[in-house]
Parts: sequence; structure tokens; C-alpha cells
Amino acid sequence: MNAKLLQLFKKLHIYIFIVAVVSVGIYSCTDEEDPIVKPAVPVLSNFFAIQNSTVAQGTIPSNPSGVSIGEVVINSTAIAGGSSHVTITSDNDIQKIYVSIKGSNQYYTITPNQTKSNVFEFIILLSQYLNQNFEIQISALLENGTTTSLYSTPVVYHTAGTGGTGGLQVSLSFNNEKDVDLYVIQPDGTVIFYGNKGGHVYDSITGQYTYIWGLDLDSNPACNIDSINNENVFYPDTLVQTGTYQVWINMYRNCDTSIATTCVVTANHASQLVTPTFGVNPSTHIFPIGEPSNSIGNDTTGAVKIMEFNITNGSSTGSKKIYKPYLTESAKMKLDMAR
Repeated sequence: MNAKLLQLFKKLHIYIFIVAVVSVGIYSCTDEEDPIVKPAVPVLSNFFAIQNSTVAQGTIPSNPSGVSIGEVVINSTAIAGGSSHVTITSDNDIQKIYVSIKGSNQYYTITPNQTKSNVFEFIILLSQYLNQNFEIQISALLENGTTTSLYSTPVVYHTAGTGGTGGLQVSLSFNNEKDVDLYVIQPDGTVIFYGNKGGHVYDSITGQYTYIWGLDLDSNPACNIDSINNENVFYPDTLVQTGTYQVWINMYRNCDTSIATTCVVTANHASQLVTPTFGVNPSTHIFPIGEPSNSIGNDTTGAVKIMEFNITNGSSTGSKKIYKPYLTESAKMKLDMAR
């Protein structure tokens, strides 16, 4: 009997040992299934590009003890496929300008046309795939061989409205809080602007209108400031007309006449910058200090023609007005105020 009990205890010990080993193995496997995943390093081209620049690998050069790069003016709100004009006013002569985003191991290098200047300017072309906020970083290599400290500021990705890119996208960005309007005249003569935004669908549950083509972003209407400082017109591939498009901008309401306003307009077709027959792309225009307000409707009187371009392979021959026109309260107010 004692021999049998001893044999039973031995078997029980072996069983307990096996169960313990298996439990440890299962626990270990569970730990391995939930590893700590490091966040992906941001790729610069997924955020923006800069014309006439080169891309370098590594952390953006800067010197924590260096002098400031100077005053930087930039539109701190970004839309996919849009742009931003950057102005640097510096007390120092600059050899090279470096631009990156926080967390990236890449940076752009810009060589200014004139190093002995107080003002340096460049345009950021935002990716059509942009879908998140980011923090832009800027520094410079000075003529004396030293590097400036790092300038850094958050840029907010704007998601309100459709913010569409589509087959054809025309976008306007401006660097302060004013009511600058974007106009696109289609090949069929239809004027897309704040008073004729384009085609939309209505969601009876949310009570919201979603634009499926046309002007889906109208910023700071009549100086009701939203600080977005971007406007956007887009068309899906099926509604891109063959023919000539005109792009205009207008200072509908100058909310602060004591400062100038720098605007950038870009036009993309099939994810490529179009080649204008009039103007340049991207195009910069400055409304100077004291620019008067020009409260117009769809006639473009007093507006500024920015560019004209041809689309030869469009899919549509007309505007296909199949949606009842819808006007926001701000659009109604602006039309009432228009001459």
C-alpha cells in the first residue's frame, strides 16, 4: 500500500510540474503577442514637399545655444493638397534653410537665391494624402558658419467640410485672418465661388450638407473669423471638364488693413501641378497694407486673376446641375452685402 501511495505521489508531482511548465509557456507566449510597437518615423513627403530643395537624411541641424532664426510667418492650418507660404525675417545672412517635422529623420535643405537679405520666402506644398496634425521645424546655417536654434510650431490639419482633393483641386492659402475668396470659372462658364459652391448631398440625420464637388471650404466669411485661412475647390475625375479653367482671388473683406496678406494658389490635376497658360503654379499674390475690401458676387470685378490652364482629357462636358443650390447663412449675408 505504501509503495502504491509513493508511486501515486510521484505521478502527481510530475503532473504538477508539467502544468507549471505549460502555464509559464502560455504566459510567455501571451507576452510575446503584445510587444511594444514603436511609432513609425514620419516620412516628410507624406506631409509636404518644397520646390527647389534637396532631401537629406538625419535630424534637422540646429544649435540650442544658437541665435534665433528670426520672425517666421506661416499659415498654421493645413488642408490636404493645399499650400502654405513661409516668410522668415532675419537679422542675419543665411546660407541655407533647413525644414523638417518633429520626429522625422529627414529634412529639406533650401539654398536662398540671395544670402545677404533680411527676408527669405518659400512655399510648402502639402500632400494630398495629409491626414494629421504635425509640428514643423525650421533652422538655418548662417553665413558665419554657425547654426541657429530650432524654430518649431504646430500645424493643425483641418478636417471640417469635405476638404476634397479629387481629380482636379484648386486651393488658396493666406497667412492671416481675412476674408479672401477663391473663384474658379469652369470651361462651361459656371463660376464656383461662395455664392455658388457646387454639388452637394444632404444628410437628413445630421442636418449637414456634404459637397461632392465645388467649393467645400470658405474661410472667415465677412470677418466671422474661423482662423482656417484656406479655401478649396475640387472635382472628382468624372466631373472634370475638358477646356479652359480660370482662377481668381478677391479680398472680399479686409479685416485688418494695417497688415499685408500673402496668398498662395495651387492647382493639381491627377495629383500633379498643372502647367498654366497664364500665370504660374504655385502662384503667390500679396494684398498690400491698406488693401480695400471688395464685396462682389460672381462677376469678379476688381478681383485678381491668378492663373488660367487647360484640361485636355476631362471626363465631363458640363456642370451637370443635378442638385438644388444650397446657401449657407454666411453666403446669403455676403451676397446681400455684395455690390
